[in-house]
Amino acid sequence: MSLWDEIIKVLELTMVSAPEILKRPVQGAFCGDLLSHALANAATGDVWITIHRHRNVIAVAALINLSGVVITENRPPDPDTLAAAEQEGIPLFTTALTNFQAAGRLYHILLTRNLIK
Repeated sequence: MSLWDEIIKVLELTMVSAPEILKRPVQGAFCGDLLSHALANAATGDVWITIHRHRNVIAVAALINLSGVVITENRPPDPDTLAAAEQEGIPLFTTALTNFQAAGRLYHILLTRNLIK
């Protein structure tokens, strides 16, 4: 099973952007809701877990070159967020899990695949 397939299954993700943009390799993760904190601390290749669903999330994700964005608590992305994700080629997902639950599950996946130091 590919890393993305495992992440999608274990985090119970629904992909809301086009599946063909799921090409970026996952190298780590970042969990947080302050855009400035994400901009300063997330790394290229991270999957970002957040409650935010507005367009600025995609702007930050594109600047950092993140692998994907997960919006938690079943919050649907704003229509302009989805459009920006498609334009920037950033995979965008939703999940019913909380930030805490999603981060814990993703941490476990990355740890078992030796992607956490």
